[in-house]
Amino acid sequence: MNIPEKEMVSWVGDKIALYKTACVVLGNDTLTLFDEKDLQPVSVHGYRVAPWGVENDLPQQVMAKIDAAEIVGTNANFNWKVAYGLGPKLVEVIRDPETNRVKDFKEVIEGEAYDWYMRNNVPLLLQEIMTDLSYFGNAFPLLIAGPRENGGKKRVGIRGIVHREAMFSRWGLTKKDLISRHLYCAKWDDSPTKEEIQDSYVIDEYNAVDDINNRLLLGKDTRMCFPIYITSPGRPYYSYPNWWSIFRSGWYDQLTSIPALKKAILKHNLGVRHIIYIADEYFEEKEELLKINKDDKKSRKELYDEVVRQLCEQVTGEENAGKAVVSKMKFMPNGNSASFEKMMTVDTIKNDISGGEYLTDYETGANIISYAMDVHPSLIGATPGKNSNSLSGSNIREIFIMKQSLSKPMAYLALQWWPVVRKINGWNNNLEIMIQDSLFTTLDQSKSGEVKTANNPTQ
Repeated sequence: MNIPEKEMVSWVGDKIALYKTACVVLGNDTLTLFDEKDLQPVSVHGYRVAPWGVENDLPQQVMAKIDAAEIVGTNANFNWKVAYGLGPKLVEVIRDPETNRVKDFKEVIEGEAYDWYMRNNVPLLLQEIMTDLSYFGNAFPLLIAGPRENGGKKRVGIRGIVHREAMFSRWGLTKKDLISRHLYCAKWDDSPTKEEIQDSYVIDEYNAVDDINNRLLLGKDTRMCFPIYITSPGRPYYSYPNWWSIFRSGWYDQLTSIPALKKAILKHNLGVRHIIYIADEYFEEKEELLKINKDDKKSRKELYDEVVRQLCEQVTGEENAGKAVVSKMKFMPNGNSASFEKMMTVDTIKNDISGGEYLTDYETGANIISYAMDVHPSLIGATPGKNSNSLSGSNIREIFIMKQSLSKPMAYLALQWWPVVRKINGWNNNLEIMIQDSLFTTLDQSKSGEVKTANNPTQ
């Protein structure tokens, strides 16, 4: 392609300007979000707060980024859904009396533990915990202490459990910068009042049973935060999901810039589709025909505007597709020969926008982001891009089984509090919360193509 140097410089400059415009529109400043070197605790109404991000609003910033990219939000949602499976059930483990190995599970539908399970809506609680783990790498359930019925007698124990959103949770620190309190507030980025901050004790997750029993004996705390987090090396306060690397690497910015860039290109390149050239003689003939005086500037201007309006209506719009514009040609003598001069010419601007620009870049970015988020694109149901390849049902089934296996740690983390509650409340050690998985199979194995499997993450 031989393009003059000046035109090439102009073309490249236009594309760079469009890209910068797209970036400004999106506010792509993700690299600065994670600049957390030497962050110091901030003081908020007497609390020493460990800031989550430079402005103490990193979860809010990340959530805004997730909302701006359909692939990121869908993948994060998919991850917790796979870990959640068909949802939890309260069961009693049936063991072999000789080997003590698990033989079967019996669903529990009555008793104190069942009433506690239903009253606290554990299925919804687990959805909320897994969502926060998938999106933010941290979850903050609160155990509520208080009197409860136990065989007709009142006894202090864990009366309930509630979820506190990670977006609004921060750690309160001691003077030695150790975590001591869970602080919950919806206005960390808007100067909250002291009354708007809920303060709760933080349980030592490595010695949770003894820690809770000591607090119950002292009678000091009714709300106790049980910290749940995905391990994150080098992060003393808040874990970071591995997939947040897409913000640091720049792939997120590239992916979200492409739609705005394509929109800007279409807007700039498709604004004008036709150029109409009209000879002066055409208007002179019209003026003579309508008996318009050459000194009547107003009438001549009105004639010009009307001609332009009629021509624009004829050459634009879907309803005018296929129609023609009729114009005169004037015979012009030229020495020993003659030529015809067009009184009007309508040229169509060449449009080099085919509609598929940057789709390959978008597909590449989407696949890299899906890789970072541990999601095979085919599992979602569609792979973006024009070169997408569909896998066979057998391959997808095997990939889904692998994904379920890799999701077990999240299910285990989401239920870390259960053995502690069971012990504190004095329930049977064989009571477990089991998460049931859906396993796809072939139709010769199951008419529906699906079988259910037991998954007990706490065993």
